[in-house]
Amino acid sequence: MTKGHYRDQLADQHLDFRVVETETLHDGFRPLQATTLHHERFDGEGELGPIRREYLATGEVVIVIPYDPARDAIVVIRQFRIAAALVLDLAAALELPAGIVDPGEDGEAAALRELHEETGLTAQAIERCYRILSSPGLTTEHATIFLAIVDASDLTESAGKDGEHEDIRPILAKVDDLIAAVDDGRIENAFLVGCAHWFARKGRARAQVLSGTLDREDEP
Repeated sequence: MTKGHYRDQLADQHLDFRVVETETLHDGFRPLQATTLHHERFDGEGELGPIRREYLATGEVVIVIPYDPARDAIVVIRQFRIAAALVLDLAAALELPAGIVDPGEDGEAAALRELHEETGLTAQAIERCYRILSSPGLTTEHATIFLAIVDASDLTESAGKDGEHEDIRPILAKVDDLIAAVDDGRIENAFLVGCAHWFARKGRARAQVLSGTLDREDEP
């Protein structure tokens, strides 16, 4: 490894590439596409290609961490997931409210919508926390994680949209219990694992600041 080389900096970086062709292999709920391209070599000596890569064209999605400060708890959900069923035989795995950003919709609006659809709750306050590529070798899915302040006192036992065949069970989980479940390996959903680790380091402090905006709004 060359010491001090800019490619060794700990940050995502630009790499020149040029697309030769993109085709849609299957136009389903998640379109399957294939792109043929050339890209710059990391040593700067020319380029590699042509290279063909197949991927699911998912696009922008949102993940919501619904936190109830009064109960120091996060609302998680269960719903059927095909991969969890086939790979783990645990089709009723735990996860966080999430969904695709609709065309013309911004991320925050999508987060508020998904939170209500999948838990029945309305956010009292919400803010963007961070963004991730869930599996950049497989999909264009680009997720924005939001922290939402909620009152889960009237949390429903069932949620979801009938028209989308959703059967969702919201669950109120104490933060420490949820983090312990992740640490013990009882949860394998990548978004939930990542969000739990983030919340363990930063969540309560961020929630306290976010909740403070509600106090100021209530002042005369």
